[in-house]
Amino acid sequence: MANREQVVAEELKEQSTSTGRKGGTVYYPSKRNNEQLMDEIRSYCQQARELREQVAVLQQLGCRFSG
Repeated sequence: MANREQVVAEELKEQSTSTGRKGGTVYYPSKRNNEQLMDEIRSYCQQARELREQVAVLQQLGCRFSG
């Protein structure tokens, strides 16, 4: 999952730098691509919420986590 996030972050970085270059290729993601990225982000956020809830339940049961 972290690898995918890194790939998306790198793609976004490349897109933002390509728009700032003089004479470079300007890339504007389509609305569909934007919606797909937002759906992925929402999915990751939902997974993170669920994991935090699971951690809270386990902590209430007496499990301790380092980190």
